[in-house]
Amino acid sequence: MPLKIINITLPEERSLPDIMPTFSPEENYIMLKIGCQCLEEGRKSVIGFSQKEIYQKIKDENKEEISKLELDILVEREMSKKMGERISQIYDAQVEQMKKQNEKLEIVIQGLREQIKTYECENADFVKCEVDKVREKCDMLLQEKDNQNKLNREAVEKLQESVIKLTNKSTSHKGSEGEKTFSEYAETFIDFKGFNIVDKHTQAGEGDFHLHFEEFDVLADAKNYKKKVPVDQREKIKNDLLKNEHIHFGWLVSLNTSIDKFDKSPIMYEWVNTRQCLVYINNLSSFEDPKKILRIVWYTCKELYKLIEDVNVDTTELTALREKQFKMNDKIKDIRKNIRELNTNINISKNIIQNMDDQLREILESETSNIINSNFSLFDDWWDKNIELNNDGVELSTDLWLMFRQDKKKLVKDMDIKVEKFKQFIKTKMPSSSLVIKSKNANSAFEIKGIKLKETDVSVEENIDVEFVEDMDVKKKKFVKKNDIETK
Repeated sequence: MPLKIINITLPEERSLPDIMPTFSPEENYIMLKIGCQCLEEGRKSVIGFSQKEIYQKIKDENKEEISKLELDILVEREMSKKMGERISQIYDAQVEQMKKQNEKLEIVIQGLREQIKTYECENADFVKCEVDKVREKCDMLLQEKDNQNKLNREAVEKLQESVIKLTNKSTSHKGSEGEKTFSEYAETFIDFKGFNIVDKHTQAGEGDFHLHFEEFDVLADAKNYKKKVPVDQREKIKNDLLKNEHIHFGWLVSLNTSIDKFDKSPIMYEWVNTRQCLVYINNLSSFEDPKKILRIVWYTCKELYKLIEDVNVDTTELTALREKQFKMNDKIKDIRKNIRELNTNINISKNIIQNMDDQLREILESETSNIINSNFSLFDDWWDKNIELNNDGVELSTDLWLMFRQDKKKLVKDMDIKVEKFKQFIKTKMPSSSLVIKSKNANSAFEIKGIKLKETDVSVEENIDVEFVEDMDVKKKKFVKKNDIETK
């Protein structure tokens, strides 16, 4: 938009308002247009009067309003002066009171903290009692589980070292290395009667090794994996064992990892049929003496072989053996279920403690708000200044609230004081016998007996010169101080 520049001359002693440089060109135009219209109308209205006649006419016509303005100005001046002093006193009193309240709250908080500690101790004792009951039922199994965890931790550490060493080796190399490792471990049977080990890894369906003993034969398959031995490897050795009906035992040996689905203990057994059994050996290389583990497995197989070869063992005995194993598995499942329930109870107890802590915190916050919001010292000065006791006096609380809100506008706004709080303050000043409820509604107004308003005298201390100013926006006459007009 193209701009027009004009020159305006002003008296040297006059100064421009600070806001004028912030006006936009459009605002400058509106300001000049309105000002010109105001001056033109003013000249037309005073063309037939002298200055003295104008002043006298305005003064006569608005004498009553001028007196009211003078009175309001004096009252406002006195109120502002006393308000400043009172606010300072109120602030100092509030600071002192808040210090005392903070000290009380610290004591309350300390007591609640001790109570929380007591709750924690009580819950800890309850949990400990429940844990002891469960432990009494399964001490031996838990001890066995601890030993297994210890072995597993050691196995993991060794497994990590083995993984680092085997990172850059090919799959075929790892397989041959695993077979070599198992072959070295199997040398522990060299002093057993009729022992002979035959390498079968090049023949499909025969496993990696056949271990021949005087009593029985074993089909062994060694695995050197980085991860768990998968299900397909278990199926593979099972099929190989079924093809070799003359071999009664199959050993699936995982050197550095566990076997999927059969890793609950270091050594686990699975019957393929009534004459063939699979043995799963987890993390063999992680044991301090792997050869000793293999010898233990052999002795176990020897005892199981007696069951296979015993002509007196019928189907009923085999069924009983399996039922015994199933019952043992069920007991182990029940123990694990109890442990899970115990962990759940522990978590529930922790949640209860947390909820109690949250509730106590909410109580503290509520009590703090009540203490702060119940501070009636803000009303005391106004009450003492405006109200006095009088047995014949009767005032409505609604009238007092309107008067207080008018006198203490800034205080009501800053402190967000509502009429309900003002009623509570009145109830602290007057006995209940002096309050007459107008209706059964809890929020209704009530009469107060025995009080009246104090009389206050206001005198006009000075005359105030005024000038006439016409507001073009609302077309209404205003009266302001002459000095204010000149400064503006």
